[in-house]
Amino acid sequence: MFFDYNTPTEQVVSALVNKTVRYFAENSKVKADGVRVLKIEAVDKVAFAANGKRYVTVKALDVDDGGESKYRNLHISGIDLVV
Repeated sequence: MFFDYNTPTEQVVSALVNKTVRYFAENSKVKADGVRVLKIEAVDKVAFAANGKRYVTVKALDVDDGGESKYRNLHISGIDLVV
């Protein structure tokens, strides 16, 4: 995991914007192994879900899905690498 759940919101945002991330998706219809590569354009919000998991809503180019720019909710624990 790249971020701790207690990482300040501002630090999460600044670490992600204009970066490429490797993300482990729990359920991926695009990749069988669930490993996704996303280029983060913007961070919309950082919050906690009802189940207690922290997530971030981002606008990102999905490298594995034709490079289309979409909004995605990513669990913080699924972000493995940021470059």
